[in-house]
Formats: sequence, C-alpha cells, structure tokens
Amino acid sequence: MTVLEALQVGMGDPARFNGLRQRVEMLIEGQAQGWVSGSSGWLVAPLQRQPQGFYLLSEDREGQRRGREVLQAFLGPATATIEAVQFSPGDEQPDRSLQAAGLVHLSYVRRVNADPGKLLDRLEDAVATARGRDARLSSIRPSHVDLLRDFRLALLQRDSRLAEQALQDLRLTGQLSAENLRFLHIELLAKLGRWRELRELPYLAELLRARRPRMVNEVLLDMLWWTEVADLCAAGLGPQNVYEEAQLGARYGAVLTAVDVPASAAGRNVAAVDALTRSDGERFQRLLHAADEVEQERLYRLAALAQTTPQSTETADDDVRTLFEDRQYEAVVQAFLDVADPGCAEFAVQAVLDIQDSGRAPAVLEIVQRLVAEDRVSLDRRLRRDIDDLAHFVDSTCDGWVEWGFRLSRDEHWPEAAEVLRAHHAQWEGLRTLPASAVSELANGVLDAWTGVNADQVAMGLDLLCLAAAETASAAQAAEFSETVLEVLAEQQNVSTPVREAYLVLLDQLLQAAPSERRYRELLVQAAGLWRRVASPNMFDWGLGLVEVLLNAPAPDSGSQVAIVMEVLSRGQDFQRRLNLRQRSELEALAEEVALPIQLVEESTEESDGLWQQLDGQVVGLYSLLPRAAESLEKRLSRLCSPGAIEGNADTVSTTALQSLARRADYLIVDTWHASHSATGAIDAIRPRNRQILPRGRGVSAFLQALEQSLSLTATDG
Repeated sequence: MTVLEALQVGMGDPARFNGLRQRVEMLIEGQAQGWVSGSSGWLVAPLQRQPQGFYLLSEDREGQRRGREVLQAFLGPATATIEAVQFSPGDEQPDRSLQAAGLVHLSYVRRVNADPGKLLDRLEDAVATARGRDARLSSIRPSHVDLLRDFRLALLQRDSRLAEQALQDLRLTGQLSAENLRFLHIELLAKLGRWRELRELPYLAELLRARRPRMVNEVLLDMLWWTEVADLCAAGLGPQNVYEEAQLGARYGAVLTAVDVPASAAGRNVAAVDALTRSDGERFQRLLHAADEVEQERLYRLAALAQTTPQSTETADDDVRTLFEDRQYEAVVQAFLDVADPGCAEFAVQAVLDIQDSGRAPAVLEIVQRLVAEDRVSLDRRLRRDIDDLAHFVDSTCDGWVEWGFRLSRDEHWPEAAEVLRAHHAQWEGLRTLPASAVSELANGVLDAWTGVNADQVAMGLDLLCLAAAETASAAQAAEFSETVLEVLAEQQNVSTPVREAYLVLLDQLLQAAPSERRYRELLVQAAGLWRRVASPNMFDWGLGLVEVLLNAPAPDSGSQVAIVMEVLSRGQDFQRRLNLRQRSELEALAEEVALPIQLVEESTEESDGLWQQLDGQVVGLYSLLPRAAESLEKRLSRLCSPGAIEGNADTVSTTALQSLARRADYLIVDTWHASHSATGAIDAIRPRNRQILPRGRGVSAFLQALEQSLSLTATDG
C-alpha cells in the first residue's frame, strides 16, 4: 500500500471536514507526493481513530523528533499540544493501513483553544516550510577519521578490497600528507602479508633515511624476516653470516635497532640476529624475556650458531655519541636518564623519537625542559623542533587503557582521543590482566565521556571498544566495561559497518560466557533492535552473521533465540529478489535448521552458477576450531556446486595432516577467529597469505562470503 492510499484510508469520509475538505485533501496529497521512505521524514494527517483529529506520522523515532520540533514551533502551546499515543494495528483500521505503508510511529495533535480552520492554517504553514527543503537523501562523504576506522577494520578482517578502497578514499579527501599515506600503504601490505611487494616499494630507501613511527619500524623488521633473513636461518647460517649475507647493516641499519624489543616473533628474530652480531647480550636477554617457550628455543639455537658469546653491555661507561652512531637508541635513552648530561640531550631526544618510546618519553621531555630552563642546554633550530615534536608525542600518547579513559572523561575536549586509541591500544596491557578497580575506572571514564564533551571520540572509537570488551567478556571484573559499551551502542542513531561487525564479535563472546536466562534475553532484545535499525538487502549478510552467532551459542531461552532468528530470516524472504544465489541458498539452509517454512521465487542464476562451478571437482580445505565446521560447510556448499572434497582440520599445533592440507587444497579457508597461533604459523610457512582465504567474520556464513569473494576475484582476473 502506498503512503497516499494509507492516508486516504486513515482519513475516512472526507465529507466530515465540511468546508475544509479540499484543503485537507491537498495537504495529504502534497505530502504524499514528496514523501521519501527511509529518510526519517514525517507527515501530518487526520485519522478516523480514537481520539479523532490530526496525527504526526513517521517511520521511525527520529522522524517523530523532527516533526515535533517543527510542529511545536508553528503551533505553539495555545494552539495545540502533541501527545504520544499507542500504535494499535490490531484494534484500529487506520493503524493497519499505516503499518502496511511503513508508518508505525504516531503522535496525536490535540487542538487546544484554536478553531479547526486556524489549526489547519498552522499545519499548512509547517508542511509548506518543511517541503521547501530537499527531502531526497544526499550522499554523505565520510570524514577521514571514519575512513581510517574503516581502513583498519578491513585490515583486521583481512579484506584487501575494502582496505584498498578505503585507502583510495583517504587519498581523495586531501586531509593526509603524502608521508602518512605512505605509512598507511605500508600498513596495508604488512597486514595482508605482501612482504615482497613491500620490499620493492620505490620509496623504501627514502623511508629508511627518515624518522618513522614505531608501527612502520615494526613492519619493516617483519619484512626483513620474511624476505631476507628467514631463508638464511633455515639454511643453518649463523647470525654473523646472515648479517653479512643479507647486508643488513649496510642496507637496513637504521631499522635494526629502531625497536629494542619488537612486538612480533618475526621482528624479534631479526633483532636477535642484530644483537648476536653486535654481542649485545642485554638486548638478547630482553628478547628472550618477551618470547614464549617455542620461540626461546629457536633463539637459543640461533645463539649457539654465533661465533662469539654475547656479552653484557654496560652503557654507563660507553660514549653516548658512539651509541647513537651505532643506532643503539635504547642505550642512549637509558644513559641520558641515568646521568641527565646536558651534552646528551640532543641525542636522547632524537633517539626517543626514533624508537617512539612512549614509556620513557615523558621523563626525557621533563629532564630536557628543565635543562633548557636552567640554560644548561642551548637550543638550535633542529633541537627546538625536536623538543616540540617530543612534547606533541607525549601529549598524544597514553600508557594504557586507564589513563586514556581518565583523559577522555575530563571536561576538556580531546580531539585526538580516538586516533590515540587506534594507534596505541595494541601496545597497552590487556583489560583481562588489569585489576577490577582499574577496569571499573575505565568504564566510568568512557561513560562520563559519552555524556560529556568527548562523546564524538567515544563514537569514533566504538568498534575498538567493542573488540576490547569482547576480549574480556568471560572475565568477571570486566562486566561493568561490557555493560558500558553496550549502553553506548544502544544510544547510537547510525551504526557504522565497523561497529556492527565488532558488535557481532562482542555478542558472540558474551553469549559464549554462559549468561543467565534474564541476561540472555536482554542481549537478544538489543541484537533484535539493532537488526531492525539496519535491516535491508545490503545488510542481509550481517543479518546472516547475527543468525550464525545465535545458533552457535548456548541458548538459556530457546524461544527468544528462535524468535529473533525467524525475524531475520523472514525479513530475508522479503528481500529475496535482491539477494544473490549464495544468500538465497543460505536463507533456505538456515530456515530448514529452525523449521521456518519459506517460499523463494525461482529466478535465473546462470551467472552465479558459473561463479560457484569453479569449485566443481576441487579440494576445499578448512582450518577452524569451530565444532563440525567442515560438515556444515559441506552441507551449505552442496546447494551451490559439486566440490571434489571438503577437508577440515582442527589441530592446535603444526602436524603432518595440517601441513598436507595446506599444500594440497585448491582453496584453503583459514578461520583466524577460531584458530591456534602455532597452527596458523605452520600454514603461513607453507602457503602464503595471498593464497589463503581469510573470512572477515565468524561462522560458516562468513566462510562462504570469503569464498565467494575469492571466486569473484579469480573470475575477474581470468
């Protein structure tokens, strides 16, 4: 039913308006002609329901809010008041007509002291003014902050297409410098494991001569391992021979000591080669301390091949200038902090900036500023600039979650808060290991910020907050933080794609933590509300992900579980003409699982059939720790094609079977959401990441989506 038909049915007999009939009909027709569904617009029309009179109508609450603002301004309290009323499609015929047109929110315009003609005059003025604005949806260009968030979430999900598109959009905004765009390109190549492409970048030599963020230094160390060092170490060469064979000092000397203890195992391996070659025993011990047992064994074997035994380095007796020239920046910083020598200030400031040492940067800045105030250090142009850079670096970093939450909660706007969170949260101590009091302090800080001047920063970092809450969902001390994140999420009017995807991760972890029946129902009510907010054909894959999460998790209240699953699938049936073959087949398969009778219209699927026929006779491998993952994937794929075999593996360490599957599979899906680090490392050693299919989400539906994207790329390349 169209909006005009619904309004005409709701109005009833127009003869009851006497001399105002023509004006009322024109008012209704004019609004119906300019109506744009999905724009949070509003209408005002008479309805023959109890109480009779004019009503404010809309598709959603935002439309009600906008309509109230306009009508209250034009009517005034002396003319009419606007009152919320109950929408009753079961009792009122006008309400049933409105529901068919999607107008499910209404408020009663109660006339006070004005006659009907005067009320209609005011309503006509209000509608004419509102119609003077363009009601069509206009495209909104995302800000560079939103695009950065999309870029990093795409990298987190190993989605190269979306990441490259976000990077291209960032270039077009003109908000980022060429240097920052280079850093983002390097981050993209690293996250996707495209190491040789990274090594061949035309501006790599220039990059090695410039000051780089810690993230870039970490990436470059990983690149050295995968492209220069790993094969030489595997061949049994000692660290000195590796150093000389790869010409590490001559080609990459500026990188080798830029990070004292890298975050990744690959980076620590390269750092160990450098430390053993330089006989830097203290650094080698720090690397051992950061490694797990398996990695420690590998580092000890590397040390056994060294021609000399690493000796302890006593920095107090060394010349700081020599240490700086040897790029032992950690030693330079520590020597300066030990003696506060004014002659070392310049080297210490440069060193702490080069290694991006957020832990010791405040102490270095404080000492240098004191020496400058005491006229013990003279400032030239370079040192003045470096001190300014160091002050900015200190101001834009945090040591951990609690400090970030505290700064965010203050009554002073912090425009870099979301950017700081994205840049540094990976280096902070995890929430799981923090005491309950610290996590509670963080939760209060986020809540205060959300209701204060930094609400925009909370919204821009909401996807990371969801992921952080997901990591600690099973920890009792983090329950308050999870509640805070869900509360903020519930108040979001427009939920972005990164936040929706991160929310599914959080919901999955909360449901796996065995909530009470009451808590389970609360979580499902919020999930259902979010689905209703975004439900559309374009969002149906997200809806399938939601269904996967619900069906794979324990259900203390199976009735609530089935209700929301059926709601999502029933809406999918409404969208069926705009769904592709894979989505339709998944809709049918999931409907069968919950015994939901659905009827899909037969449509031509030749193009989609051809896409999936690429799998006919092929071996599809799946590595996942999800129970019965391979069995479920085979069942779903059988509706689309006839693969030769679906072989699954759930080993938690490197095994012969896992290695064999990685070599033999024509298509290999690696579920990094449910995986063992040791096992995925074994797969990476045999099969490069660009030949692995990495799902963006969780569950069999995500496996199929990733497989579909891979097949599409293959067909395009062909």
